[in-house]
Amino acid sequence: MVVMLMNTKWRPFTSGACLLAVSLGLLSACGEAPSVQTGGDPKAQDSQGPKTISVMMPYFSTEPPKADNPVFKKLEELTNTKLNITWVPNAAYKDKLSVSLASNDLPQISVITNLEGGIYAPSILNGVRSGAFWEIGPLLKDYPNLGKLNKDVLENVSHDGKNYALFRPRVLARGGVVFRKDWLDALGLQEPKTIDDLYNVIKAFALNDPDKNGKNDTYGLVSRKGIADLDMLSGFFGAGNGWELREGKLVPSFMTKEYLDALKFYNRLYKEKLMNADFAVSEGNQSKAIFENGRAGVIISTAIDDVIGNDREIKKTNPKGAADMVSRIQGPKGERILASAGYNGIFMFPKSSVKTEAEMRAILAFFDQMFKPEIANLLNWGIEGKHYHLENGKAVSTEAEQKLKVDDLLPIPQLSIVMDTDAPLEGENTPLEQKLKKMFKDNVSIAVQNPASSLLSPTLSEKSGELDKIRNDAKVKYILGEIDDNGWNNEIEKWKKSGGDKGIEEINAEYAKRKK
Repeated sequence: MVVMLMNTKWRPFTSGACLLAVSLGLLSACGEAPSVQTGGDPKAQDSQGPKTISVMMPYFSTEPPKADNPVFKKLEELTNTKLNITWVPNAAYKDKLSVSLASNDLPQISVITNLEGGIYAPSILNGVRSGAFWEIGPLLKDYPNLGKLNKDVLENVSHDGKNYALFRPRVLARGGVVFRKDWLDALGLQEPKTIDDLYNVIKAFALNDPDKNGKNDTYGLVSRKGIADLDMLSGFFGAGNGWELREGKLVPSFMTKEYLDALKFYNRLYKEKLMNADFAVSEGNQSKAIFENGRAGVIISTAIDDVIGNDREIKKTNPKGAADMVSRIQGPKGERILASAGYNGIFMFPKSSVKTEAEMRAILAFFDQMFKPEIANLLNWGIEGKHYHLENGKAVSTEAEQKLKVDDLLPIPQLSIVMDTDAPLEGENTPLEQKLKKMFKDNVSIAVQNPASSLLSPTLSEKSGELDKIRNDAKVKYILGEIDDNGWNNEIEKWKKSGGDKGIEEINAEYAKRKK
């Protein structure tokens, strides 16, 4: 059942908000709500009264969000906007979105995520190529905040080299090494700064009784099914982010020497029994438990913000235990972090419901205002006196305020394009949280992008299951020592002959078109 409500939103991606990464959109079929009539000038909008924007969003709770959500009401007030929101149960959202796509009855703002085919799903691409969506790239420069959006992330969400979307931001460089700080201190070791340091820490955690229980019962490193940590490690060795440019041609990173060097590192850990032997079948929650229960000392992580939860869980059973993290590991090509895509869903704008450029500009002006200090603070902290109070100039929440904050801010990220780093108001953070926040900011400069992130290959899409299995099985076999360098190269040839070569050709053809 579709529930009609007024006022609502959600706050941008932060750790633990992944489940909210879903589709959103403005529904032209919402009936009573007039379409946006004002232009992009905020003063003009104020003189003409509030603009109405209708939105369709999924929800994940048993009941839809409250119609009188105070954060949404305050957002309306600050942006001179009326939000007419249709909430759809998440289980029904896919069908609702599909019907809207098929009937050309899309909302004014459509949110597309990696669910149900992702932002490059055939239906979305067909819509872009048939002129169904506004190209907003040329307009962004006219807005003080949208004009400063990260160009690499805009490239990642582009279609055929043009921008049709705003993105919901995600931390760009989240990878690194999470480790047991108490073990490091107990063994008199320093935080690893190089690949050799990292090996030595892992070895010491496995062999030198870091928990001082007199038993040889710890792993240095814990890995897991899928071995995403290996890909992150390969960046330290100098491998690219999925794809990389070599002699003017894009090649898959797993085919490079640097990636093989990372594989050799893991093979060494396995042979020396410094990592968990069941890594190939260990689920993520199992490897997490191994680390938090004091049986392993290092995780090479694609999301080091997990360290906050790791530290909390460790302290439940060992009050003196502590987790910490490092992201900058010196390798052959210096310090590098493989970047995330930098977004968690996109907003697209159908011409069927956004009729004029004036309407399009009014919607962009609404998003642009989110970066104003008072609005960024609202979207990240809530309302002062209700969701938090100030102590020494910093946001602090009592238990009662925190409960209201969780309830009222839960839906906010679905429509927000700001992150906590965009809010000038700071919270009363722990030293670990402060370190993490600074790390995320500093690491943008060493983030390694995937140059093929917005390029499409029909062959790689069609044969992804078969090709991924060849590659992933080969990685496991190499780490286990079942194949050597020659065997690895043979598996690469098998991948290429099974469609990989054609896929590489298609990716490079798309890349060449973009560069013209």
